[in-house]
Amino acid sequence: MDIEVDHYSALDLPSGEEGAKLSEIDISKAYRKKALELHPDKRLDDPINAHLNFQKLKASYDILKDDKKRKLFDEMIQLQQQQQQDSKRRKMMSFVPDINLARLEEEERIAIKLLGEIARIREILLSKKESSEMCVDKEKVLKVSWSKSGEGYTCQRLRELFSNFGEVEHVIMGSSSKNKKRSYALVEMLTKADAAKAVSSSGLTGLLIVPLVSL
Repeated sequence: MDIEVDHYSALDLPSGEEGAKLSEIDISKAYRKKALELHPDKRLDDPINAHLNFQKLKASYDILKDDKKRKLFDEMIQLQQQQQQDSKRRKMMSFVPDINLARLEEEERIAIKLLGEIARIREILLSKKESSEMCVDKEKVLKVSWSKSGEGYTCQRLRELFSNFGEVEHVIMGSSSKNKKRSYALVEMLTKADAAKAVSSSGLTGLLIVPLVSL
């Protein structure tokens, strides 16, 4: 699912919390109105772009009329807006050096990107009818980081280590272009209890483990 596209705005609807409260009737009504405006039959002077824009409109409507896809999109929008608000709040209130502020913002950006990757994988599984749950529970997701000068960790190695605390659902690797000294990954546990055990463990030397919900 493309988080860069605001599917509510595509239908001339309010986004964020207001968009999440809209009914199916509101969405269908907005789509019909916008479809009449963008229909290729009314834009004969530019048929190629008219067809493309109409297909984008229909793609946005298909996501919003699907309860599970819409719920996932709402959560991703909310997470993105929260990240932006936290970033602004730090700039206004924090007295840490600018370099530390930039590092925190970069780590948040990485976490958002990796969380989006987990959501994308869940959507693929759902389309194949291999999973019935799309929502990403941040309390089950751990942000793991380690020094690049130390032991190198792979998806398989992290899965083996965190399996000591319970079943591991996903391991998504990521790296920061700005932080040359540390590597990052997200580990999604099956339950919140398993995630809590991993955070409180002292047996994973060299790994910094932080619950995603605390970022």
